[in-house]
Amino acid sequence: MVLIYELQQKVLQNPKETALGLAAAFIVVYTASWVIIAIHRITFHPLARFPGPFLCRISYIYQIYYEAYLNGRMLERLPDLHKKYGPVVRINPNEVHLSDPELYHVIYRQSSPFLKDPYAYKLGAPNSLSMSLDPVKHRRRKEILNPCFSKRRVFMLQHIMYEEMDKVFASVSALAEKGEPVPIQDAYYCYTSDVISRYLFGKSLALIELPNFAKDRVDQLRSFTSSIWVSIHISLIRNLVLSMPRSVANVVASGWMKILWFCETVAAEAIKEHEIHGKLEKDLGQETIFDRMLNSNARKDETNEKYRTVGFQDLADEGASLLVAGTETTATTIAYATYYLLLHPDKRRKLLEEIATVERDDNGRLPLSKLDALPYLNGVIKETLRYTNGVPGRLTRVVPTGGLFVPQINSYIPEGSVVGISHNLIHFNPKTFEDPHEFKPERWLGEKGKELDHWLLAFSKGSRDCIGKTLAVAEIQVMIANLFTTFDLELLVGHEEDMEILDRVIVHSR
Repeated sequence: MVLIYELQQKVLQNPKETALGLAAAFIVVYTASWVIIAIHRITFHPLARFPGPFLCRISYIYQIYYEAYLNGRMLERLPDLHKKYGPVVRINPNEVHLSDPELYHVIYRQSSPFLKDPYAYKLGAPNSLSMSLDPVKHRRRKEILNPCFSKRRVFMLQHIMYEEMDKVFASVSALAEKGEPVPIQDAYYCYTSDVISRYLFGKSLALIELPNFAKDRVDQLRSFTSSIWVSIHISLIRNLVLSMPRSVANVVASGWMKILWFCETVAAEAIKEHEIHGKLEKDLGQETIFDRMLNSNARKDETNEKYRTVGFQDLADEGASLLVAGTETTATTIAYATYYLLLHPDKRRKLLEEIATVERDDNGRLPLSKLDALPYLNGVIKETLRYTNGVPGRLTRVVPTGGLFVPQINSYIPEGSVVGISHNLIHFNPKTFEDPHEFKPERWLGEKGKELDHWLLAFSKGSRDCIGKTLAVAEIQVMIANLFTTFDLELLVGHEEDMEILDRVIVHSR
């Protein structure tokens, strides 16, 4: 007690010196602890023997700098890192990046024991299919949603695609008559968002009805991808915004948070409407995705847990996830397909010759079932997907018990470590694709083309692949085929840099 009293007196008598002493002590302790952690990471850590930049081996600073500060430029660094350090590169204390394409199908396969890395999947919407970390919950949700994305169901949505496309074309024609340039990517964003919103919850976002292709709204929604790396690496900012009153948070929130809040409102309304009417849209021709999820509650099967209750937060999270995935990546892919076809007139001409062989229906439409059977059109789409990638970078996974054997180094990566293989490194690898930097839709024709499907990773592979790939491809088929048979397009000179492909976890253009 005497010692404590004497200490108190010293503090009271010399508060300034005491504060400086405490600050100095804190700095010394913090620095010493950081040095100890760094020494452990480069000597005793399970990944200590794997090469990589020194800063990557001791901290996350290198990765945060290239991903958060430079906004997704880590992907561009990876080829150089592999040239310098080999097929396995340590890019942060607990993660290695791999360059061997063959390992992709080991890690990302059906019923893969390589589970999602929690660090990279903390953007919110944890009850959605894409953000779910639990493989059992993921499987149950996918069993509920899978029928919504079968080819038969997607083809039944053809009338919706054409209705929304016609609205876009009307706006494009209005600008063309005035001799004004068309912000085509914004137009595609309106198209894909209005299609997916109608299928999701039975109501169109009606972006195409807003002035100037809803540019302000589109920019707001696309801001989600502009801040995504900051949200992943600096979660404190996101959590701080979420803790604010909604009226305050709306001023500073990212597009993603606003989408989450919007979908919470839509989910609450959908539950009420479904209880009253039993379905959300009469002219869809089938149940909406929200209908499918809510109807699963009515299916009683005590032996099958996949029919667990789907509640409010499940709808809200799934709605936000599918709305973003079904809008941004599809619209961006259509934009790049348009761009590449305009850059290569010979390929555009081949495409038009093929489409001219399609017999239109009684309404003058190009039937989706016939577009789906066109080899060159699908070659154009696959080649665009190869170039752009829905997810250009890596989808990180945790190494399971037993480790991961890497033949190139004749060694194992220890269990519990995080691994990833970036899609771009495979899509532009001359070992998997000949002349990888040339836009060649014809590479996908014939039997050799079918073999290349093994290496088309735009929708990922295995049990965690993109559930909406059939819908995305159908939307692209309808838009590209009709766009080039309706309009005579040309690129606006001086905007080439706008087409730079950026890694914002999902593909993004400048």
